[in-house]
Amino acid sequence: MGVLSFSELAMRTVTEELTQEAARGFVLGQIREAIETELEGELPSFVTVERDGQGDIQAIRTHTEELNALRVRVLERLEERLNGNVTVTIPVGSLTGVALFNGRGFPVPLKLRLESSADLDFSTEFTSAGINQSCHRITMTVRVQAYSHSQRFPVHVAETSSTVLAETVLVGTVPETAVVKTG
Repeated sequence: MGVLSFSELAMRTVTEELTQEAARGFVLGQIREAIETELEGELPSFVTVERDGQGDIQAIRTHTEELNALRVRVLERLEERLNGNVTVTIPVGSLTGVALFNGRGFPVPLKLRLESSADLDFSTEFTSAGINQSCHRITMTVRVQAYSHSQRFPVHVAETSSTVLAETVLVGTVPETAVVKTG
C-alpha cells in the first residue's frame, strides 16, 4: 500500500514541463532514428556532376526521384512511430520534488496518446569555397508537431531537425593572372 501511495503522490508532482521535456526527447529521438535508419547502408546518389568533353563542369543534376523516395520513407516511419500510444520516461528523482534528485534515478514510464504531423523538405544552396570554387549542398529538414490532449498530461511539441545529404565542392580553373581596376 505504501508503494501505491508514493506512486500516486509522485504522479501528482509530474509537472507540465517534465511531461513536455519527456515528449520532446521522445520526438527528437524518433526523428533521429528515422533519419539514421533510412540513411544507413549504401545510399543512392543524390546528385550527378555533368561534364563536357574537356572535363569542365557543365551542370549539377539533382536526383529528385531519390530525394522523393527518401522523403516518403522518412515520413511514413515518423507517422508510424509518433501517432497513437507512446511511452516516454521521466527519471524517478524528478518525481520526488527534491531538487538534488532531479534528472536522476531509474526511468519511470509515462504513457501518452500522441497525435503528430510531420513535414519534410529539401533545400539546396551554393556557397563560395575559395577562388573559383563553389560548394553545393543539399539539406533535408524535418519538422514535427506532436500533441497530447490528455487532461492530466497535455503536451505540445514542435521540433525541427536538419541533415546534410550531399555536399559537393566544384573546382573551376584558377586564372593565372588577375586584373584589378582602381579608381
